[in-house]
Amino acid sequence: MKTISIQDLKEGMILAQDIIGKYDLVFLTRGTRIIDEHIERIQNMDFMYVYIMDQDEIKEKVETHQLNRKVDEKLNEQYNKSLRSFKRIYDEVSLGKKIEAEIVQQSVSPLIEEVMTDNNILARLRSMKIVDDYTYKHSVNVCILSTMIGKWMKYSENDLNELAISAMLHDIGKSKIPKDILNKPARLSKDECRIMKGHATLGYEMLQKQRKISFDICCGVLQHHERLDGSGYPLGLKGGKIHRFARIIAVADIFDAMTSERVYKPKESPFKVAELIAQNRFGVLDPMISNQFLWNISKFYVGNIVKLNTGDIGEIVLINKQMPTRPLVKINNEFIDLNEQAEYTIMEVII
Repeated sequence: MKTISIQDLKEGMILAQDIIGKYDLVFLTRGTRIIDEHIERIQNMDFMYVYIMDQDEIKEKVETHQLNRKVDEKLNEQYNKSLRSFKRIYDEVSLGKKIEAEIVQQSVSPLIEEVMTDNNILARLRSMKIVDDYTYKHSVNVCILSTMIGKWMKYSENDLNELAISAMLHDIGKSKIPKDILNKPARLSKDECRIMKGHATLGYEMLQKQRKISFDICCGVLQHHERLDGSGYPLGLKGGKIHRFARIIAVADIFDAMTSERVYKPKESPFKVAELIAQNRFGVLDPMISNQFLWNISKFYVGNIVKLNTGDIGEIVLINKQMPTRPLVKINNEFIDLNEQAEYTIMEVII
């Protein structure tokens, strides 16, 4: 970075720091490539000098952009590959065919590879624009999120593989639920709820017949709606009776379902959903899994631009480890600590 007089500004230079104008409004952001119109306006403002990037910084910026683009393209390719594979499994099962363990393994392998090699996969996943049926996308997303949690909890390679398969198949029983119930754009009736809740048992019954699918995988599918206080279904299990895979899938399932656009409801802010998980981490959801998820997931949002309930737009600059759902947000030159100012809430992650 180097300082130059505004009289020496030339078209093509790249800003190394934001230019803040009147009333603390950002006129130009860091990384902007200067054009003649910018130069004219800057010279009419009360500035003596600006900061621009030197050649090494520009080279690094270009290389980072190119690398990120390649990583994004690879994830997009792997994601779509898994999505196509899962759609085939789901559609064949709905027609009465058996689940092929080899095809399931093929569908999760590229996702496991991405999770193990990319520490920022959530941010890349969020930026992807995949237009497809919610049921398919949800299963792939829950597979990725569950595998990420397993990685943070230092699961072995074999456990991660089985967890990923269980998470991918957690809703496979929905292939046997009537589509008018599955896709109903309104609140389900009591009878419809009872039928919908049967998907966990249906999925389990399908999988336990397959010799190459382990009991652990089957338990994750059967129990992913169980809750530690016994309020879940289908068995109303409590505490330690709930399989560890099911506890992980439960957290991933809630997060993806609530942050996704649905037929009958708009998506929620990831921070609002994270707060719901935080509120339920003692007694309903597994506290250790919830804490691992909340701390690690929140770190991905540092640097993101968010909209608050006041309408203000700001940047997340710091995550509070004790309360990761309530970060420090910078709005212009003011810092708002959501942990201390409860009246503020993050409504939307913009970028």
